[in-house]
Amino acid sequence: MHTITVLNWGILEIFFIILAGGIGFIITYLIMPIIITHMKKKGHVGIDIHKNAKPEVSESGGLGMVLGWVIALIFLLPFFPIFINEIIIIILTILLAALIGHIDDRIKLRSRYKIFLTLLIGLFIFIANYFGYIRIRDPILPILGQLRLTLIFPIVLPIIVSIFANTVNMLEGYNGEGSGTCLIAVGFLMFCSIIWNSAEGLFLTIITFPVILGFFLFNKYPAKIFPGDVGTLTMGVMVASIALFGGLLAAAFCALLQQICNSFYYISSVGGFFESEEIHQFRDDIILLRDDKIKASEQKNALLTLPRLLLSKGPLKEVELVKNFYGLSLFCGSLAIITTLLNLLTVGNLDIIIIISIIIISFISLIVSLYYFKRIFDMAVHMILLYFMLIVILIIIELLIIPNFPGSINLIIIKIPLNVILSLLLTVPILITWWILTIKYFWKQIAKQNQIKRINSKIKE
Repeated sequence: MHTITVLNWGILEIFFIILAGGIGFIITYLIMPIIITHMKKKGHVGIDIHKNAKPEVSESGGLGMVLGWVIALIFLLPFFPIFINEIIIIILTILLAALIGHIDDRIKLRSRYKIFLTLLIGLFIFIANYFGYIRIRDPILPILGQLRLTLIFPIVLPIIVSIFANTVNMLEGYNGEGSGTCLIAVGFLMFCSIIWNSAEGLFLTIITFPVILGFFLFNKYPAKIFPGDVGTLTMGVMVASIALFGGLLAAAFCALLQQICNSFYYISSVGGFFESEEIHQFRDDIILLRDDKIKASEQKNALLTLPRLLLSKGPLKEVELVKNFYGLSLFCGSLAIITTLLNLLTVGNLDIIIIISIIIISFISLIVSLYYFKRIFDMAVHMILLYFMLIVILIIIELLIIPNFPGSINLIIIKIPLNVILSLLLTVPILITWWILTIKYFWKQIAKQNQIKRINSKIKE
């Protein structure tokens, strides 16, 4: 990661980056009507399942974002030779993600195959980093500081890319939800890049934001086009690129916390990776009502997902549910900024102006999200609980595990530090506890709603 201050960027550099973002927006925005028409002619449409009319909507709109990002990044090559290697690798990962997503949009890959292929997306980054073509430093975490995972972290890079790509993909399904929440997340990561003084983070977020915006204007409710896997996977890859190249891994994790939580709920309730058709046939998480409202399924074996949790307080129209996703994104963005502040405190690189700026931005975002989106309050509390649990784990690792367990376990191919293994094991009971609390919360809300229905029906009688 390069710092903005060391590169001594001036008005000209910022102008070129903003211009590249503007070019990406214009290309994406202008190409979308062409893609919409083309996909309808070819019969590449999806059913808008959260409306009783079941309208057909063009698919694979993410192709427009891919074109916008690639052209914007190519435009920057002559102006930022210091980033040529990084830009080339990012373009390759975008194109590979787009190829995998496009194939899945056409032939519907099995989940396990898709996960394997998304691991390959990060392979470009792993190979380039391994041979010194690019340099991605070990992540910095609050409390712990810069991790020393010289051998482990490079191997984990493809997994990180796959996680970000798949978490964005798994929550998609509502008009404007995937693009809107990613738009908010990238917006907050732009602030985090400035606070963290990350040059790569800043230029990638300035390019990523307008391109997603150009697509969002056609994807918002009522959607004229869906992103398809080509869109969700590439959005996830771009956030992963911001996280890895911009040194913002912890902040990006928080910015997409609702997507990550949804993936955790989904995988835990399913007990593995199953095909979506099987799930929607037997264990769907939501039910569409006659008035186009969506309610949480009350089946015991139904999937536990973030939409189902939000709907446990009562049915909502799709547009209302999506607005609550946006509210949670604002909340998660605040956590990303707070995490960046904690990182600065950890490395001892913090001044009063940064503290005041972060407090103001975070406070405003928290107030807006919790005041205007009251339904998300309980879920926000759950996320705060998880956040503090993880902070406590980091403190335990710093004070107890790292000083007292310096050895490593030799697995022939690689040596894994003992403190890393113990740290991972420490998170297991925390996640199990959090999962149990979430389950209890859901059924408590369902019971409360059923009680309200019984009272209302007696009053009518």
